[in-house]
Amino acid sequence: MPGLKKNRKRPNTIAFHVSNEEKKAIETRINVSGLPKSEFYIGSCLEKKLDVIGGKFGSDRLSVQLENMNVFLRNAELIYEKNQKIIKDYTEEIGAITKRLNDLNEAVIEAQKENLEFKKVILESRYFNEELLKLMKENN
Repeated sequence: MPGLKKNRKRPNTIAFHVSNEEKKAIETRINVSGLPKSEFYIGSCLEKKLDVIGGKFGSDRLSVQLENMNVFLRNAELIYEKNQKIIKDYTEEIGAITKRLNDLNEAVIEAQKENLEFKKVILESRYFNEELLKLMKENN
């Protein structure tokens, strides 16, 4: 029934075949453990130490997997080195941009100071012009 699995905590099923003797041995161990069957199977599969058994086929498969892992690690190392170089380049570029921004900020501050000085001079000039106009009117 497809709809029943949709909201389950464990929606996947794993099945395997065993002989009659193996089935009896497994069921005996389940009964002795006192665990539900699913918990026993999960615990047996996930917690048991795995021993690698030698042989030509097994060792060939293992060597292929080890070579794949080696290639993966080499590629990961190359990617890491490239990323480190990119990070270094960006860090230097950000440092240069930050220095330029600081220089621009200082230039803006200087310009604002000069602007304040000009405003002060303009206000003083207006004040003197008004005083001069008053004096000229008084003299007329």
